[in-house]
Amino acid sequence: MAREEVRNAHMLTKSYIRAWADEGNRVDVIDLGRNHGYPSSVNKATVRNYAYEPNVLTHDLEQEYSVIESRGMQAITRLRADDPTLDEETVAAMIAFLDMHLDRGRYADQAEVHTPAIRLKMDGTIEEVELNAADRILLSQSMQEVIRLKELGLESWEWQILPGEYVTGDGAVLVIHENKSAPVCTVAFPLSPTQLLFIGKPFDRPAYVNLTIASNCRRWLIGYPGTLRKGSLVPAEDVELVPVENIEAVLTDDPKPVSED
Repeated sequence: MAREEVRNAHMLTKSYIRAWADEGNRVDVIDLGRNHGYPSSVNKATVRNYAYEPNVLTHDLEQEYSVIESRGMQAITRLRADDPTLDEETVAAMIAFLDMHLDRGRYADQAEVHTPAIRLKMDGTIEEVELNAADRILLSQSMQEVIRLKELGLESWEWQILPGEYVTGDGAVLVIHENKSAPVCTVAFPLSPTQLLFIGKPFDRPAYVNLTIASNCRRWLIGYPGTLRKGSLVPAEDVELVPVENIEAVLTDDPKPVSED
């Protein structure tokens, strides 16, 4: 029996962003594609129709993500509770969740984009097709230049939780290099509005985590109600996305640096 396609797909895991919701189950949302901030229920935040249903390829990406989300949220729940006894399965589930979040984030601004392509069929004929974001996500999984956290040995790096005040978004997995030619040395990810998962080498200076997350996002930024601006952020005719140098305009308060001290 064929699986029914998922129409209202969350581009950020719903059970994950719920941690940023108030008692009314509402979060602040910035849609960078529209340069607009607004309050939203968690159920409707970052939803796009059929976002992870491939148009051409046959792999069930939605089901794959569903399994990763289920296992990943169990790991996040344990990390939020500051559980010091993380087993290999929990660590692997968290890394898979981070890789999924990275994959989604790379294409977060392309949910409505279709790319013309040619498909060579088994009988030797060719067919003109259009690849959607889900197709391109699947194809990117075989690209060697794409960073895969599961290949970096994160399970042997130091894991810690840093307190603070954090937003999240489609660019919330921060993959940090000491310099452009150096390998990845640190991975950071907000587990909740008050907890940052920090894996690897400590910062050697204060870091503006929220500004970095905001500038890293392609489409969606999520915050606890009252932390993100509402209405138009910048004139739509001036820029397509909020530029990095103006990204502080999406935050209601002055950005605060984070360090391990």
